[in-house]
Amino acid sequence: MSTEVVFEDESEFIATVSDIRNDNSEIAYVVCGHIDGNPNLIKILFTGKDTSEISSKMDPNEAMYVLARYEVKFDQLVNGKFIYIHWIGENVPIKQKGRYIVVRGSVEPRFSPYHLQVEASNPEDLDSEKMFHMLNETTGITSRVIETVEVPPWQMRGFTQTQLPQREKKTHFDVVAVSAKGAEVDVLPDVFEAVSKVRSDDDPATWMVAGYMDANPDGPIQCIDCGEGGLDDLTGCLEDLTPMYGLFRVTHTDSDDITTIKFVYIVWIGTDVKPLTKAKVSTHKGMAEALFGPVHVRVYASEISDINENNIMDKIRQQAAQ
Repeated sequence: MSTEVVFEDESEFIATVSDIRNDNSEIAYVVCGHIDGNPNLIKILFTGKDTSEISSKMDPNEAMYVLARYEVKFDQLVNGKFIYIHWIGENVPIKQKGRYIVVRGSVEPRFSPYHLQVEASNPEDLDSEKMFHMLNETTGITSRVIETVEVPPWQMRGFTQTQLPQREKKTHFDVVAVSAKGAEVDVLPDVFEAVSKVRSDDDPATWMVAGYMDANPDGPIQCIDCGEGGLDDLTGCLEDLTPMYGLFRVTHTDSDDITTIKFVYIVWIGTDVKPLTKAKVSTHKGMAEALFGPVHVRVYASEISDINENNIMDKIRQQAAQ
């Protein structure tokens, strides 16, 4: 499968992005998506003047890409700051999600440069107040646009990163960015199948573990095991020498006796993993979160004792109470 993407109308896309980057243009955002589910073909779906509309344009059944200009006020000056949004809807089938992940490295440069990247799968991730708050924090500005916004200590769905290389500074608060895209690594089909089983209400599987073949951070990532049972069954697969990923399915019953399904994502970097391997694996963060997400709890562990079911359930209860 090709990892490259092309636009149905290249000139239209270039002109639209140019408009968004022009402070005198009314066009503030563009939403792009795949044509008929083809991972290698993209077109413009929407453009608009009001960035608060973006969340309403997102399709839970599709992968979509957005470039948006947000007006940030600082010391009476208004500056345009850019956010790149990588959206994979909650209803995208696991195998199709894998096809979209393969081409994301080709898509992202077409929307560069930007100040902030947001990975999202739920419209709530794209709330305008959250976007302004994250953008202001990223650029080192204490928010003067929205004074009362509160952002939870972590986001249930999605994450943000900033972009490398450092861009030319025009004022003292411009962004020094870190890689948003991250590196790509091959993922074998059995991983997608295992993730699909854990997420399926019709399958008894409650956990799966994936890891790097031969402990090589260059990949590919393969499924180590998938099965029924509890957290102990999952942790029994973890090895000290190999970076690994786990997905665990649990049920939670709230105070109103309503039972819901929650997903726990585990990133395992064993105590004997070499420093260079750790560094290499860290560049796969974006790819891995897209592969195993969306999730409700993330656990980063290097020892089995770091993966505590009581702590996980406490986090789930805290989120449910918000």
